[in-house]
Amino acid sequence: MLELLALKWQIEESIMQRLYLETWEAFIRWHAVGSSGEPVIYLPGLSMSSVSSFLPVATHNLMIGKTGIMLDYIGSGASDHSDSFSFSLKAHAETVAFVLDELGYTSCHFVGHSFGGSVAIQLALTRPDLVKSLLIAEGNLLPGGGPGSRSIAANSKVEFVNKVFPKMLNRIREDSLIKKSGSDVLASSWSIADVGGIYENAISLVTLPKRFEKDFLLLDIPRCFMFSEENFPTEDTAGTADIPNVKRLESFGVLVEILPKSGHEMMISNPEDFTKILSDFLNTN
Repeated sequence: MLELLALKWQIEESIMQRLYLETWEAFIRWHAVGSSGEPVIYLPGLSMSSVSSFLPVATHNLMIGKTGIMLDYIGSGASDHSDSFSFSLKAHAETVAFVLDELGYTSCHFVGHSFGGSVAIQLALTRPDLVKSLLIAEGNLLPGGGPGSRSIAANSKVEFVNKVFPKMLNRIREDSLIKKSGSDVLASSWSIADVGGIYENAISLVTLPKRFEKDFLLLDIPRCFMFSEENFPTEDTAGTADIPNVKRLESFGVLVEILPKSGHEMMISNPEDFTKILSDFLNTN
């Protein structure tokens, strides 16, 4: 009963806020859950809606006592589209910094899934005052991109926007009729996203700087890298863009966790265990 009351309170406390970014003539929007306690910033995957991705986590009873910020990137979710936005990791990190400066937050905990993990790392490198800890859920650390971003970046922008994306979105919608979790969230998010932004976001992952992984490993803050059970590497390999080498992570003090019963969509397919791992990580840092 207490858990239900706590969940009801957090949902009722959830409000959407916005900030006008004059440089890009666009409003960036986020949903805040709770109004006291250390801020936890949730950054979703490539052009995804943050609320659709993280609401069950941010409103979980284990997160009581934290202030959750589910932020939508420019061109995604509830945020505006912008013709002048570059969609680079640095630009995305800059917009996150604008929001946190507006809210008066410093030393925030960050939860970044996939593309969001890379954005969170970029912010930690450029504005370390804003980042207290990082939980990276299969975020890209190396150039080359994961399977999804590689398939997008293999096209020209014009070809992707006009020919490839409409077919891709139809396939995702058809898949969502069978899988009512990750595919449905992806379909709903990409249906309203800036299609050119989806392309540019993918390009930013494929063309990550070579030093990106090393810079992440050298950060002097608590870090956790979460693998899905489906994608956890079974061999001691050099790793790929979003599936890095486990021993290398651990040798630099990165906590490695495996989320059971999950694929890359992770917090959508298993929010309960995702939140438990996150809560334990936050409570020790």
